[in-house]
Amino acid sequence: MIFKFRSEQLNIYPQKKTSAFILSALILGLIVLLTACGTTTGNSVSSMPTAIPSPTIDPTLTKQGDMELQAFQQWIALTRQYSGDITSYQQQYSSDQQALHSAQSDAAYKNAMARLQGHVDAIKIPAMKTEGTALLQQLKQQVTAWGQTHQYHDTFNNITYPLGYEYGPNGVGGWAEQELGQSQTLADYQQTVEDLNVYLTNFQAMMTNAGDKTPYNQVHQTDLQLIQHYGFMNKKVVVVSLEEQALRVYDNGKLVNAFLVTSGRPEKPSPPGTWWVEVKKSPTVFKAGVPQSSPDWYPDTPINYAMQYHSNGYFLHDSWWRSDYGPTTNFPHADSSGDPFSAQGSHGCVNMSKDNAAWLYGFVSLNTTVLVY
Repeated sequence: MIFKFRSEQLNIYPQKKTSAFILSALILGLIVLLTACGTTTGNSVSSMPTAIPSPTIDPTLTKQGDMELQAFQQWIALTRQYSGDITSYQQQYSSDQQALHSAQSDAAYKNAMARLQGHVDAIKIPAMKTEGTALLQQLKQQVTAWGQTHQYHDTFNNITYPLGYEYGPNGVGGWAEQELGQSQTLADYQQTVEDLNVYLTNFQAMMTNAGDKTPYNQVHQTDLQLIQHYGFMNKKVVVVSLEEQALRVYDNGKLVNAFLVTSGRPEKPSPPGTWWVEVKKSPTVFKAGVPQSSPDWYPDTPINYAMQYHSNGYFLHDSWWRSDYGPTTNFPHADSSGDPFSAQGSHGCVNMSKDNAAWLYGFVSLNTTVLVY
């Protein structure tokens, strides 16, 4: 029995060794397999990159940044439109755009946007000055060209005058040049540009109307076009046509009255533009405000109906000393009244008969639009 027992024990050992060997082989094979999976080709590794979180910028900031970039580009476009040098501005734009796109945090984005905003602020005044300078030059060129081909030869004094002088150096052209030269703030330049656009618009209307043979007391298309352009269709408007020396009155786009007038002489033009009744006086007394030795002096003059349409004493008013109104009465002439103060145009006011002034005085109120072209 003892022998048998030992034989059975001896038979057990080979079985354990065999099992251990098999187990070791399996473990080794698994390790080799795992090692092989970990050493696959480069293509397999690159197809599963490690995810790196992208920086998140506050959407409100990015929207604001996009708006600032758009504003900058608009100012650059305005400068380019009027032949200004945009080289440095375009470089700033590209740099600012790159800085915003590469910002890795809200703080960095804010810093980049602050620089961008500084560049936008810095371009505004130069851009407006460039536009104003170009518009002024455009007005000068148009007025000069028109005056060279459209003239009035005055047989009274044998002098030839350019038409459209109200837009020239003695008129609003001179005003605009002075206004541009004195501008300092952005608001100053914006007002100058606005005024120049009005002068150019009204001058174009004057040139167009010069070829219109419609009688002065009927509706003129240029009147309606200007009234509509400026948004005055639903109100009272007094229209003064300098080329015709006529005044037409509209109420809600309908012509309600018209009469002939006398406007400012070449040395003292009536200013074209879009104005309004600032003051009404009835009666009043006009005083020259200059020495009697001045060619602009006149004696104290009683006026029955006066409506100021522009500061510094530009009125619509009766001129009881005149007999003649209408075309060419703004130039030197022999008035039927024989009054020497009636022998030329006004000092910038728009003169009319007493009856017409009385009607107009009753029609207008403070702030009624006065459109002069």
